[in-house]
Amino acid sequence: MRKFGAYPIVVNYNLHTRLRYQHKENDFHRAGRYDEERQLDIKVNTSSDSTIENNLYKQELNEYEQTVCNCLRKIEGNLVGLMVLGLINKKTTVRIVPKSDEELKRCTCALTGPLKYDIQKDGSVARGVGLGDTVILFHPELGDDTLLHELVHAYRYSYNKFHPLNVYYRTEYASYTVTSEEVLAHQIENMYMSQAKRPVTLDYVSQAPAEKKEIYDFLADNYFLLQSLKYFLRHEYLAMLAAHTFTTTDYNPFRDYVALEAEYLEGAVSPTVPELGTPLLPTK
Repeated sequence: MRKFGAYPIVVNYNLHTRLRYQHKENDFHRAGRYDEERQLDIKVNTSSDSTIENNLYKQELNEYEQTVCNCLRKIEGNLVGLMVLGLINKKTTVRIVPKSDEELKRCTCALTGPLKYDIQKDGSVARGVGLGDTVILFHPELGDDTLLHELVHAYRYSYNKFHPLNVYYRTEYASYTVTSEEVLAHQIENMYMSQAKRPVTLDYVSQAPAEKKEIYDFLADNYFLLQSLKYFLRHEYLAMLAAHTFTTTDYNPFRDYVALEAEYLEGAVSPTVPELGTPLLPTK
């Protein structure tokens, strides 16, 4: 278990502890003992494999924690990444724990959620509602850009601001519904990549590589994505800070929002784009 610098971030290799207790968590859930399930999950995510007999997994523990710390140093060395790290609520703790190979096969993604998640009254296994301390399920091969994306979620949870709204958008090939939280994290991730002069991507789902102009045209053609950008510019300090700090970063839709909205409104009936959550229909 390693604390990363002065940030409220702990890298914790607990893979084998998780695997040992997974069946018990599942048993608690099936029996409707949801509070006990959550308490065990908290215990697992705050425990380290270093406590397993004879420190049996010392080598893989050190390799994982060192690799993730290297990822975090890379994020810290990027001004956009440094901004995100510095904004996480220091009264909370972000725990980065390993994703198993089997979990990675099911979904090549990372996952962030609250440590003490809200128990769903319908018995759902969903654990995404809550606030404060967070757990990021992360495999190093997913890369520093993915970890940065998840840290944006952790930041939002740390201030009880993680409140996803559905956002519909379309690409040339398909239509998708994602959440506003993923829109924010993807835009900050793109800014992070642009700051490092690395390729940016069109959208959260397709992850298709694209040039800035193509992405800006795509944003300007999707009403609900524009609504999301406007919402965060008005209500999210991270977006406001990004808009005014990264004036020379090539990709920065928060800085360039006024131009994006103007492009959308050419020929439209409405004089403005309302922020996300406003019950108005698209103007074109």
